[in-house]
Amino acid sequence: MSEKPQESILPTGDVLGVLTRELHVRIINCSYSGCLVETDARVEVGTVGSLRLVFDGNEFFDDVQVMRCQPIQGAGSVYQVGAQFLWTVPPGDRSLRRAVTQKLGIGN
Repeated sequence: MSEKPQESILPTGDVLGVLTRELHVRIINCSYSGCLVETDARVEVGTVGSLRLVFDGNEFFDDVQVMRCQPIQGAGSVYQVGAQFLWTVPPGDRSLRRAVTQKLGIGN
């Protein structure tokens, strides 16, 4: 009996999967600990993703976790999403956290 390809990679029988979804957002507020953004799609609390921002021609990014998602009354299907930065890796040169810190002059 031959082994299924995923069984040779994950011998416990677990199957690994990643769902991706790209959303366009408008940044309302950003700090060293997180961001508040607007989007036209509901995002479940607890969702983990990558937030990418182009500022002055440079791209910055960080991993985030959604802490809240609220519809904006009277705006149709527009939501405010509060996202907290995750410390999955130290902030690098293209870290959104680092860009916010430098822009605000924090730690200088």
